[in-house]
Amino acid sequence: MNTKYKKEKGDEWEELVAQYYQNHWHTLIERKYTIQWWELDLIFQKHNILTFVEVKVIDSMDDLQGYLTLKKLGHVKHTINFYLLTHPTGKEYVLDVVFVKDNSIFEVYENVTNA
Repeated sequence: MNTKYKKEKGDEWEELVAQYYQNHWHTLIERKYTIQWWELDLIFQKHNILTFVEVKVIDSMDDLQGYLTLKKLGHVKHTINFYLLTHPTGKEYVLDVVFVKDNSIFEVYENVTNA
């Protein structure tokens, strides 16, 4: 898959997830917040809670466990901490991981913040 195609598909999948959260009364705050080599795909707010959303495309069920490693979650949490440091709000936050398969939302893991 070439890089341009992969980016376009990634944007489509993130838009699918963004619509899902907006349909559940979340307000989109930011897309693709990036520091160095790490990126937060989507950031929402609902009431007084920030929701950081990591979007992953999978081909099979095996990919679910492969993505949720402590090392990978550590990188995402590091990026969240930097975001909170540079955007102090005092709000609580959660981390959700959304898996997309065959152009639809396959699974939503809510609040994996303490995983």
